[in-house]
Amino acid sequence: MSERQTRLALITVVCLAFAIRLWWVLVVDPSPKLEGGDGPFYLRMGRAILEHGLTTAITWMGTSGPLYPLFFASLDLVLPDDPAIVQAARLTQAAMDALMCGMAFDLGRRVFEARVGLIAGLAIALDLRFITQAGAINTETLFTLLLVSSVWVFVIARAAGNDRRKWAGYGVANVLFLLATFTRAIAIGLPVLFAGLALLPKPTPAQLRPAALLIGAGVLIIGGLTAWTYATTGRIVVISSGLDIQFWMGSRLDGQWHGAAAFEEERAYLIAEDPKNPPYLRDAFQTIARDPAAYVLLQFRKLAAAYIQPHGTVAFPGESLKDLAAAALRGQTSLGELINGEAFWPKLIIYVFHYAGLIGGLISLWLARRDWLKVLPLALPMIYFTAIYTPLVIIPRYVFPTMPFYMILAAFAGVTLFAQINHKLKRQTRHITGFTFVV
Repeated sequence: MSERQTRLALITVVCLAFAIRLWWVLVVDPSPKLEGGDGPFYLRMGRAILEHGLTTAITWMGTSGPLYPLFFASLDLVLPDDPAIVQAARLTQAAMDALMCGMAFDLGRRVFEARVGLIAGLAIALDLRFITQAGAINTETLFTLLLVSSVWVFVIARAAGNDRRKWAGYGVANVLFLLATFTRAIAIGLPVLFAGLALLPKPTPAQLRPAALLIGAGVLIIGGLTAWTYATTGRIVVISSGLDIQFWMGSRLDGQWHGAAAFEEERAYLIAEDPKNPPYLRDAFQTIARDPAAYVLLQFRKLAAAYIQPHGTVAFPGESLKDLAAAALRGQTSLGELINGEAFWPKLIIYVFHYAGLIGGLISLWLARRDWLKVLPLALPMIYFTAIYTPLVIIPRYVFPTMPFYMILAAFAGVTLFAQINHKLKRQTRHITGFTFVV
């Protein structure tokens, strides 16, 4: 593809993605129900910031960083009521996700080639998981945009011609990683990992200083916010609280969240022991020590469940496609009943995109194993989130922000395998033709 064709394709992908997401937000699902869950929580947090300041909101934060609540606070400042705020947030997220598609396109182009970027960008633009997510009121769309943009800027910086431009680009990427961390605190380790990645394959003394400065700046910013939170609330909160609770939940029973009522019932004995500081970590480690093998098995089960079930199917009504398929395999329902199930085809499309991305992404890592440094910026977030979330509560929505990287890698696998198969077919054709000519 020429440079002009690449620019035109990029613009087309972004416009197509934005149009589809607008269609979802304005036509298909114009009035989402926000009964319980994340939506009302973020509306309350945004209003609390306006009425009482950021300090009050911090005491509620749970597993959410301050950036998404500040986004709602800014909308609450200029819009009259909750429906208008929610719809403005969804329209903004549609634009965010379309922009992310463009970044994924260019990221695939820069790491591999233009065809890979085009296929990945189109796939994400048409993927129902991303389309429906743009209309949901939770952190995923903003977090995914910041995560992809961080890696995108990092890849651009790594290809810069001189060290000054290179490290300036790394600095911008570091800021974006910090913004992602202030959206979801789980990303706190990524700035350090990518600062280390910037030193590969052979770090020099001249590189160590700017890398240390980038890490130090992040530590100062996060440490400053932590100190301010402690001074104003008396609580030590590193961006957001809840890591100990997540680890405790991830170590017992099925390791999942089952709603506020079940959570309060399960932790009642810890609250009775110490209402102000329930000993979540101590209880979790005691549970692990009692049966380490069961704990390890539980982590594998949680991990498998988070990746087997794609994110986004809950946006459509009806029974779970996974449950319906299992019932059909057991002979409890017919194939016709399965296909005629409510929202069968949209859910099937989600499964197809999900597994194409997962399987293609893993194949790509094998195909590019000899050029590991090139694909590491894409693989590192995938590995990091899997490793960090597994001992906590891990669900499909939590690993969803890494899916653009899977889609880019899967596009590379598709292009590479198609080229290899096509090359073999041409060789066989030439051989057969030559043999026929001799005869």
